[in-house]
Amino acid sequence: MTTTLLPASILPGLLEVSLRSQLDIPALFERLGIDVEIVGRSDRFISLSQLDELLYTAFMESRDPLFGLRIGADNHYGNLDLLGNLMATAQTLAAGMAILFQYKDLLVPYLDFALTEVDGQARLTVQPAGGPLRFTGTRIHNDLVVATMVAIGRSLLAGPLPLSQVWLQHSPADNSELAHYKDFFQCPVRFSAPANAIEFPASLLSSALPRAFPKYHDRLKRSADQVLSGLSRAGGISGKVLLRMQEMLGHSDITIDAVAALLAMSPRTLQRRLHEEGTRFAVLRDQVKHRYACQMLIDGEDDMGALAQHLGFSDTANFYHAFKRWQGCAPGEYRRRNRAG
Repeated sequence: MTTTLLPASILPGLLEVSLRSQLDIPALFERLGIDVEIVGRSDRFISLSQLDELLYTAFMESRDPLFGLRIGADNHYGNLDLLGNLMATAQTLAAGMAILFQYKDLLVPYLDFALTEVDGQARLTVQPAGGPLRFTGTRIHNDLVVATMVAIGRSLLAGPLPLSQVWLQHSPADNSELAHYKDFFQCPVRFSAPANAIEFPASLLSSALPRAFPKYHDRLKRSADQVLSGLSRAGGISGKVLLRMQEMLGHSDITIDAVAALLAMSPRTLQRRLHEEGTRFAVLRDQVKHRYACQMLIDGEDDMGALAQHLGFSDTANFYHAFKRWQGCAPGEYRRRNRAG
């Protein structure tokens, strides 16, 4: 993975697949100092280190050694939202897997998948993309990912996915737990493997998917391309600039010189990099101020003067003019309209 920032828009799907409602997610966010309000927002970001801390802590706090297996076994392509529906409407299982490889960053940008065929068997392997993370090395994550692959495959086929073998990287489970693995996978399970993987007859790859819908699939693919493009941009220099601006808001002037210094580059280089991503520094700064102003006008109690000062405006009048340009109405009108009832 080439970036240390992830758009928070991936979090709802990721948390649904990984944790479901088994843990108190808001409390966990609060304890780790991560703003839970970012979840699902494309304009906010979570660092890879924060995600690692979040999922590692969640996994370690589970008292159930079979947590990953149970959650993964209960997954369905519908839990993957856009990615899952895109896979389900493909023509064949092979086409669905190709979709997974192409669009996996919609949900799990920190993982890489590979499909190989040998002697009539297809092996689907999953490994961390780039450097390893703490949570990807846990037993819970290994079980979760492999069980999810199997559960998704079965839901795509709307029937059995006969497995030849399953590989798990963690040490062998206790004898009292082995029956759970055998019951779900229905095949030999190898522990302490070099990678997490499943193996099944390659002939299954040509199986027609019962929910294949070419026209709908094409529409979903266009939507996925747009989302993926946004994620790519968010992970680039634009995302890093937005994150720095959010941190600076209310504490110091948001200037291109100041942001460039924080990113260890010259202002000219920063301008060029932003231009390559199709945006400008002033546009991003307005975006940060606009969204913060809207949020505080609805949720906050500051008067207009205090809010204008926090946003870095020299006086309230300048704030009024800027907000009307952003939103099409005065800030007072926006507050009254959105606080009605």
